[in-house]
Amino acid sequence: MKRILVFASIAIAMLYQLGCSLDEEQTQSENPITDDSTAVLNAPRFVGNVVLKNMYEDEAGKLTSKTPLEIITVLEGTGKVSLQAQFRAVKNGPFGSPVYECELIDESAEIARGMSGSPVGPPGRVMGALAFAYIYSKPPHRFFVTPIDYMETAVNHPTFGEFLNGEAAPAAPAMAMNALYAPVKTPVIMTGIQPHRIQELSSHLSGSKFDFVELLGDIGGAPGAPPAGATTKLFAGDMIGAAVATGDVTSLIGYGTVTQVYDDKFVAFGHPFFADGKSALPVYRAVTHGIVSNLVASSKSVSAYGNPIGTITKDLHPGIVGELGPGPPMIPVKVSYHPVNNTPIEKHHVVAYGQEWAISYVTAVTMDAIRMERNAATVEGTVTLHFQETETVYTEKFRTASSNPFLDVFRKTGSIIDAFTNTLTNSAGKATLKAASIAIVDKPQIATAEIDEIIVPAEVMPGESLTVSVVLLPHWSAAGAKRIIQRDVILDIPDGFPTGEANLTVSAADESADDTEFTQLFGDIFDELLGEEEDDAEKPLPRNLDELIRQKEEDQMDAGLITITLTPSAFGGGFPLPEDLPLPEGFPLPQNGEEGEGDDGEIPEGFPLSEDFPLPDASAEQPIETELIIEGFIVTGAKEAQITIKVGNMGAGVLPAQ
Repeated sequence: MKRILVFASIAIAMLYQLGCSLDEEQTQSENPITDDSTAVLNAPRFVGNVVLKNMYEDEAGKLTSKTPLEIITVLEGTGKVSLQAQFRAVKNGPFGSPVYECELIDESAEIARGMSGSPVGPPGRVMGALAFAYIYSKPPHRFFVTPIDYMETAVNHPTFGEFLNGEAAPAAPAMAMNALYAPVKTPVIMTGIQPHRIQELSSHLSGSKFDFVELLGDIGGAPGAPPAGATTKLFAGDMIGAAVATGDVTSLIGYGTVTQVYDDKFVAFGHPFFADGKSALPVYRAVTHGIVSNLVASSKSVSAYGNPIGTITKDLHPGIVGELGPGPPMIPVKVSYHPVNNTPIEKHHVVAYGQEWAISYVTAVTMDAIRMERNAATVEGTVTLHFQETETVYTEKFRTASSNPFLDVFRKTGSIIDAFTNTLTNSAGKATLKAASIAIVDKPQIATAEIDEIIVPAEVMPGESLTVSVVLLPHWSAAGAKRIIQRDVILDIPDGFPTGEANLTVSAADESADDTEFTQLFGDIFDELLGEEEDDAEKPLPRNLDELIRQKEEDQMDAGLITITLTPSAFGGGFPLPEDLPLPEGFPLPQNGEEGEGDDGEIPEGFPLSEDFPLPDASAEQPIETELIIEGFIVTGAKEAQITIKVGNMGAGVLPAQ
């Protein structure tokens, strides 16, 4: 009986201890994965909130090959796991600092986008952040770690943006990438965009700014409500999202891992986001929904939640630096889409400062989402910009007609905004957007019209009025019953206008009227001889933002603009040149339809002009010019006609033209 009681006591004690150990393990790990996932072989070890001690270069460099390491990251939910890895060697890195070559030996995971920034080191230590990996590699996966020493230097490193505000900054270190490896790129999730648009945007968003990110279209939206019990505190290994734009239709958020936390500051990613230097991106907590496998590079499926918990203040080669606290101010962007015969639809977004390029993206994606179809159309856009530095509001309109209005809106909106926000482009004065508003009017008609004919009298006398009839052929979808548009313009011929042949040119605003045989032969030679200069050379450079706004308003041109110009012939008989015109030996004439030399407006040094070579009279009247606008259309093409300027007959008591 005594033995039975002893065995029973032992069994009860074992069951009690087993139950307590399971409870403690679950409490410590805070594992968000369902119970059925624990049956997976080689499952990673779950850890709670991670506090790691830094291991600097002098100590990490003494590690021997195959020293066990662990990678702290998130594979599911918000709970962190420890993956098994091992140290391999110290190598020269791409940023002027060493990197640690390591190897992932844990079969339960793979290197994926979104892991960049994951702390790596012996248990309880962090020697740096997972940042680079060999491309197209097989298990065990080799990766490179950016040392924590180098990342810490980014915390106090002054940026060029701070220098512009009055603080000096040294130049950023140069970068040389080896083709064998590449950054574990930061996945920038673009939600609300149709998948076929990713390829269309790729060529327009290529360049060094996107070297360290991968733009990925995914299903999702703006940051959602936080999970129950979520905290705003950050620990090493946590997932975060840095938002470029968020709003009603689309969001752009880059996701990565926190490497180390220093009170109210933290470092993450282990490589740049955009390498912008000074930054102002809001930081969100993020939840991971597992790994999405890919033959080239797998990615974490992640989404942000809650309100911003801080700001990315610096974006440098060693990584990004953030500060915990309230989120930064953002640029409000209103997109108003006017569908055919329907009520305008308004959508609202915010875009981070320093990422103004995303305003055009937000506008195009919003229009595309509301439009719901892909077809040719005419789009009229109005971009309105408010600035912090001035009360002057800038407004510019554009009109396009093409098979892809999505790209039209993206390009046109982007070029208008870039003229102010691009520091290199805008030399007049700092322009900080306070708000942006874009209105898009979409029409199914193709509102194009080509200049088809000009109707003018054969002769006209000085002092009379010349009526020019411009006939245009519009696209059938925008044409009336007659299928033509005809407008009459009156030119008043001054009394002193030179007699003889005159050239009448009618041209659209987007095409050069100065494309005659004369110009092709001689370029701007006679402008130089007569001392004539382009009007643009006389325009003063803008010295501040208000002057830049005023100049850009003056330079705006309606797509339906037509210019009518009457020019007296420089030779009194128009072109082509007379066959007996003496040309100096060696004069460069075009061959096989090619344009002649001299298009730069300069006569070649030592070029011999004969005494008989006719030059235009410097005292001749300037050309007569007027403009005509075909409202709502995009006009193309050009036409020319010859008109004789003559004096009345002898019976009227007027001398004949000489």
